[in-house]
Amino acid sequence: MANSARSDKVISEIMQSLRRIIKAIQDYSYEVEDRFGITGPQLWALKTISQNDGFSLGELGKSMYLHPSTITGLIDRLEKKGYVERERDREDRRVIKLRLTSRGKGLAKRAPNPIQGKMIYGLRGLRRKELDSVHQSVRKLVEVMEARNVRATFFFGEEQDLGG
Repeated sequence: MANSARSDKVISEIMQSLRRIIKAIQDYSYEVEDRFGITGPQLWALKTISQNDGFSLGELGKSMYLHPSTITGLIDRLEKKGYVERERDREDRRVIKLRLTSRGKGLAKRAPNPIQGKMIYGLRGLRRKELDSVHQSVRKLVEVMEARNVRATFFFGEEQDLGG
């Protein structure tokens, strides 16, 4: 196969793979919002808190790879819906701990695992060399797309990730 034809085939496969990833995330997000009344990012936070009862806002942000202001807005919306409550730490009153309400626990049990978590867990499972290769490739895609300065948001959710 000539280099040009081989390159075209590889580019076609890359584009199809990216479409599949975006479509899977989009479909998942719409399904979660339609079935459970919360966004994919809210579900991700809910599930993360359910696995780490008493997480602080900062710990939740680190676990989800999100900026603290993004986490605050996310928790505000979950609290307003009655799924999460905040509690000051007894030893350090500056620290806010997060707990699911009984309503939040029920939803966390019924709802599927978040797609963002699948991606993170999958990436964590890669060997270092594989992870470095994915990292380098994604960075190169961002560069090719001239998207380095594009403000990053959650996948198909209303919450904004302001960096981090």
